[in-house]
Amino acid sequence: MTVKPDDVKFKIDKFKPLEFGTSGLRDTVTAMTDMECYINTKGFIMFLEERGGIGSLNKDIALGGDLRSSTPRIMSSVSLAIENSGYRTLFCGRVPTPTLAYYAIGRCIPGIMVTGSHIPDDRNGIKFTKESGEVLKTDEEDILRNVGYARTAEYEKPLQESLFDKNGIFKEDHNLPEAECETEAINIYVHRYSNVFKDKPLSHKKIVLYQHSAVGRDIVQEIFEGLGADVVPIERSDKFIAVDTEKVSIDTTSLLQKASREHKPFAIITTDGDSDRPLLADENGSFLPGDKLGALASIFLNPDFISIPISANDAVVSSLDKRGIKVIQTRIGSPYIIDAMDRELKRNPNSKVASWECNGGFLLGSDWSINNRTLKSLPTRDAVLPLICVLLLAANNNQTVSGLVTSSLPNRYTHADVIDEKSRGCEVYTAEMGKSIIKMLSPENSDISQVDFTEEGIKANGVDCSTGTVHNLTWIKEKFCNYFTNERGFTDIVSINFIDGIRIAFSNNDVAHLRPSGNAPEFRIYATADTQEAANRIVGKAADIIPNIIRDFIMKESGE
Repeated sequence: MTVKPDDVKFKIDKFKPLEFGTSGLRDTVTAMTDMECYINTKGFIMFLEERGGIGSLNKDIALGGDLRSSTPRIMSSVSLAIENSGYRTLFCGRVPTPTLAYYAIGRCIPGIMVTGSHIPDDRNGIKFTKESGEVLKTDEEDILRNVGYARTAEYEKPLQESLFDKNGIFKEDHNLPEAECETEAINIYVHRYSNVFKDKPLSHKKIVLYQHSAVGRDIVQEIFEGLGADVVPIERSDKFIAVDTEKVSIDTTSLLQKASREHKPFAIITTDGDSDRPLLADENGSFLPGDKLGALASIFLNPDFISIPISANDAVVSSLDKRGIKVIQTRIGSPYIIDAMDRELKRNPNSKVASWECNGGFLLGSDWSINNRTLKSLPTRDAVLPLICVLLLAANNNQTVSGLVTSSLPNRYTHADVIDEKSRGCEVYTAEMGKSIIKMLSPENSDISQVDFTEEGIKANGVDCSTGTVHNLTWIKEKFCNYFTNERGFTDIVSINFIDGIRIAFSNNDVAHLRPSGNAPEFRIYATADTQEAANRIVGKAADIIPNIIRDFIMKESGE
């Protein structure tokens, strides 16, 4: 029997449901059909109604987006879903993610940001914000359950009654409302900083702003000019350019060094596409990794507590701990560090809490007193705050940015890269395969998050090591010893951490960290070492090792 376009089975087979990644829904632009974006938005609203986060007294939902070519179409789908659910779209236009979040949280309303963040233009995403802040991992199951209800209702509609054609595209165009809230949202965000950092503290400091296609390029310029800086904008682009603030491309590195030579600045700054992740380069055009940026911002703010991902530079973590800052490490992703901040605030309501990620994004969990004024909390990734903090720290100490880094942080270096299905030897790699590989190479006892291999034997974070457990952990170590060999330049494995992905520490103090993406065919590689050259080498060698791991996984699955 032929399956017709209005049959449920046809739709189930044809359309791929969106999945949550580290933070938000993401997929290819082709997979993010009008219908899929509409269904997921309706499901999120149903989740809010179920939780009491929206209702008869609260009919507004803020909406914004980045500058990708697909963003207007997706925002139209989101807006129509909002309106067809009985609510009103407060359209904030093309604004940074933290700008939209700050506006929405300030009004105690939900927000929806259409952005793919730092990924290429052929992909995009949707990021949901509750009236209290970011969606957490504990929310995702309930959101997806409600998305399932919305999907069933839409799939059961006959084609002639649906808003969408057989390809999931709107039959009729749906225009976005006017961006009536854009100016207000931007002004509130700019005032957040201009109100606190008075008297032009960056006067006579030349700052180069690499604008590219960052949605916050004009806002960032306005903020830093308000702080007195002489801002020199460069390389503005009408075409979307993907800028990753963690895996900095060769092209970006060359651009930073060229800007340093031409302009002789105090610093060079930029952000990723939705302007929630910063990038800072010193006066020489040398990129400052996000964990060092976050650490310096922490030194400026001096919090009581900070939560950071397990992938952070270990020496940086130790340096913060020595300053009396309580440091907790979590899985990678803003939902995890936010959850850690929330738990700390429940234990100590008056604690000054913050967090940051290795992409440089900084989150403020508490209100902060600076210059006898209050900087309100913003528990979502923000690019502007850490840039201000670090540049002010250098200026206040009469130091260059490079001098500040050298004098304030230990000489420990990191590097990161990513392989995907386009990488040689990884053509068959998928996101699901990545999860399965990590499961295969992780302890059978899921309570084990850290294993130390000592002269006295194997120790596993407080778990009693039975004979079976020791055998399993020994097998895991031997597998990795076969990949990370002496011939490849690696020394003995002394510990493995399984909090998020697999983080391997070697006897010479090198660290290699492998972590698959949650919803994209990507495998992140992080390295930490005593020299930059060593960190770069580890990443390069790990990139050569991953195809072997993929090959062995496929052979195991096929029973060879």
